Amino acid sequence: MDAKTSAAIERLKQNKDLAAQLMRSGDGKTLLNLLTRGDGGAALNQATAAAAKGDTAALAALLQGLMNDPNAAAVMQRLNESAKR
Repeated sequence: MDAKTSAAIERLKQNKDLAAQLMRSGDGKTLLNLLTRGDGGAALNQATAAAAKGDTAALAALLQGLMNDPNAAAVMQRLNESAKR
């Protein structure tokens, strides 16, 4: 996971209200749909469970996969910018 992604995740971990607000936004809903497409969210559930135990590799892989999709990358960039405000 790159430093920018790690910093964004840390900001959201520190501010749960911001995380909830972002996920209720249009871009947040789009991101959730992108993360759960194909398997109904099984990979996301496994990745977040592992991340909660300190292993962020699967979550990083999911996010990296999205970064290879220009539309998904744009959504993540907008969410990152919103998190900075």
